[in-house]
Amino acid sequence: MKKAKLYYSLPLLTGIALTGCNGLNKMVKNAPLVKYEVTPNPLELRGDSVAISIKATYPVKYFGKKVVATVTPYIKTSTGEKDFKDVTVDGEKVVNATNKVDYKTGGSVIYTDKIAYTPDMKVSDVMIKAKGTVGKTSKDIPATKIADATIVTQQLVKADEKPIMAPDSFKKVIPVPFNSNIFYPINNANVNAALKNKKAGLSNPDEMKSMSDFIKDGMGRAYTFTGANIMAYASPDGPMPLNEKLATNRGASSNKYLKDAMKKMKLSDSTMNFYNVNHVAEDWDGLKALLQASNMTQKDMIIRIVESNSGDARTHEMKNMGKAFTEIAETMLPKLRRSRVTINAEKRSRTDEQILTLAKSTPDSLDSEELLYGVGNLTQDNALRMTIYKTAAAKYPNDWRAANNLGATQIIAKDAASAKANFEKANSLSANNPVVLNNLGAVAALGSDWKKAADYYNQAKGAGKEVNENIAILDIMHGDYSSAVSNYGDSKEFNAALAQLLNGDKDGSLATLNASPDASTGIGYYLKAVIAARKGDKSGALSNLKSAISADATFRTWAKEDREFIKFQSDVNSL
Repeated sequence: MKKAKLYYSLPLLTGIALTGCNGLNKMVKNAPLVKYEVTPNPLELRGDSVAISIKATYPVKYFGKKVVATVTPYIKTSTGEKDFKDVTVDGEKVVNATNKVDYKTGGSVIYTDKIAYTPDMKVSDVMIKAKGTVGKTSKDIPATKIADATIVTQQLVKADEKPIMAPDSFKKVIPVPFNSNIFYPINNANVNAALKNKKAGLSNPDEMKSMSDFIKDGMGRAYTFTGANIMAYASPDGPMPLNEKLATNRGASSNKYLKDAMKKMKLSDSTMNFYNVNHVAEDWDGLKALLQASNMTQKDMIIRIVESNSGDARTHEMKNMGKAFTEIAETMLPKLRRSRVTINAEKRSRTDEQILTLAKSTPDSLDSEELLYGVGNLTQDNALRMTIYKTAAAKYPNDWRAANNLGATQIIAKDAASAKANFEKANSLSANNPVVLNNLGAVAALGSDWKKAADYYNQAKGAGKEVNENIAILDIMHGDYSSAVSNYGDSKEFNAALAQLLNGDKDGSLATLNASPDASTGIGYYLKAVIAARKGDKSGALSNLKSAISADATFRTWAKEDREFIKFQSDVNSL
């Protein structure tokens, strides 16, 4: 059998019970004098294993000088024995001794090991047995109980994997800006609603109609009109004083036209600053933009001339271009004699009440954003959410969010198979999306595929706090309690409180639990009983156990087998 490594120091080294050498009989007889300190006691499940640390202290004039003792700690269960590794402890005259104990002074031996946990170890005893040998003579030292096993509080962790809902892009107020132009004849600032110019490709009748149609349509849709911006221009082909005057007057006439049009349609412009009028005397930037968008062969040269000159020199140089200027004058400059009119309006969505009513009665009457918003924000009824998301997924089969959110409701309902199908569809529509990967991890966890769940969660990091909290569940199950506490952060829920307790923070655990939704549930009261027991508060433990059993009778059986309450087990058994 493989020998475990022992680390010892005299006089305080850790060890295990043994039998005699130059007096095997004496060692057997005095075996009760050997002291064992077991840590923890009771033993405790951590991850998938149970660890043990034993310090065996041998009294003076006990350990035979030539004795070689093989010591084996084990857990005695209802179904048999689960052995830890055995260890050899030797008398002082044994050659090549592994762990030596002096006859006159005695000594200590420290032993550590761990074994895989099995359910039959929940209610069991920690035993130690030994065999002492001198030469060809051996004697068994009777098995002795040295501790209890096993605390399994880790197993209280809730299968509370959290899916992430995909966000909606719903807006209660949607800006609806409208842009139009009012064009002017050369050297003129009066609005001519009939003005057309085929060569330049402009038509005031079309512009005016589109402006009127927008206002009428907005009134019909109950738009809120919030203002109008008017920017008036003059083309850069005349003297500066004239262009300044033209641009200013065009702004004023456009402003009056728009006011009259809105008044005619009985649309109020009640705010003092509804109209905002500005002007640009010479629209060189507009000319450059038209040149750049044109097919003129000389456009680059013309742009360089415009950029390299200033003031009246630019106008003079441009007019000296002959045929090129004629083309500019006929096709471009008329477009610059204008006022640019922007009407700012807001489209308001349906009210929350309207959206929720339609989501319940005729969900297919809502668009995708309304559906996602209504289901995600206006109801916490998971069954209703599931029904509406089914409609959304059917109506919008190419929207990954609908499939994802339907799967999320199915995860909450513990329907992992249906959820998996919808998450896989969402993943096909939005590959490697962290939100979907987190949800696939939750499905894997519900199927007890912890490795796959961890892989998905690691790929989903950054998608939301749900990822960290899902990882924290795995941390608890793997026995990494400090990491679980870190991943839960300031979360106020049962598993976060459990992680704190397992990590040694009793007061923090109780505070988190009292702030959680499980504060007054069966499992919440049960954890409070465990916290009280660890604090040595017997009355608090029993009181909370009564509340736990009243809320959920299954906790009566659990408590009777729970080594957390071993110090007052008879009181627990009478509940």
